Amino acid sequence: MAERSYAERICEVMDLEAPPTIKAQPLRKSVVEFSRIASQRTDNGTLPTPIADAFLVSLELRALPEVNIWLDGRHYRKGGTKTGNFSLVNFNVETVVEMNLQFDSIQMYFPRTALNAIAVEQGVREVGTLDLDFLNAHDDVVVRSLGHCLLPAFEHPERANRLFIDHIAAALLAHMLQAYGGSATAPLMVRGGLAPWQMRRAKEMLMARLDGEITLEELAGECELSRGHFARAFRKTTGRPPHRWLVEQRIERAKGMLLNSDLPLAEIAGVCGFSDQSHFTKVFTAAVSIPPGEWRRLRCS
Repeated sequence: MAERSYAERICEVMDLEAPPTIKAQPLRKSVVEFSRIASQRTDNGTLPTPIADAFLVSLELRALPEVNIWLDGRHYRKGGTKTGNFSLVNFNVETVVEMNLQFDSIQMYFPRTALNAIAVEQGVREVGTLDLDFLNAHDDVVVRSLGHCLLPAFEHPERANRLFIDHIAAALLAHMLQAYGGSATAPLMVRGGLAPWQMRRAKEMLMARLDGEITLEELAGECELSRGHFARAFRKTTGRPPHRWLVEQRIERAKGMLLNSDLPLAEIAGVCGFSDQSHFTKVFTAAVSIPPGEWRRLRCS
């Protein structure tokens, strides 16, 4: 049986229905969990957190009042949190939070090993902790923006693109390391892009997996690069990150099929890597400004 996610465990304690958890793996053996947890009740009780060498970024989608908390057995009052601010839970400290309030938050859970995997990749020292305390909420536009990018994925987890989710996880870890890791420094800049053979191999792999079920780790490994080096070099070569390049290729293949076949939209959606016709229509319309059916009629009339 698969190990339960953090969201599943805390929702069980508060007797809430556990939301879907989206798991990212930006680096080998480093899983980051994303979930959105909400409650309209004001009797959720107290929430103890298990001791673990891990952290939780809780981005609040609604304002919170002051609450009672206990850190290593000592009582504190945690100040109110504004909408869009985040709190950091350090699971190395025994933490209990009074949750008798309504809340709606994006939860981003990651082990310290994931932070240090990013540190090794970027050539900086590993960290023992993050320089943030749980007593205060923090306003960080990067954390807020990354969290909001996940909202569509929570609505339709089955449509979540693995490359895109891995990018979000990697960006979150890199930002937390650089902004709050103390000794962390900015990553080294890539001087050049991918070599021709690397670009050719990356494109072959991406086009063979139009559904996006491929990780940055796999692509980087085939190109004999670290994940971070590959992502930066790919963007330097193509002008866009791998997941965005892949979406554009899906659209181009779909255009060709719309013009050169009589296949229904649902079938084209499946061939081009979209989860269903609705997903295809939404992405195509966002990219081209008109729905695929109308696009076909205008060009085939």
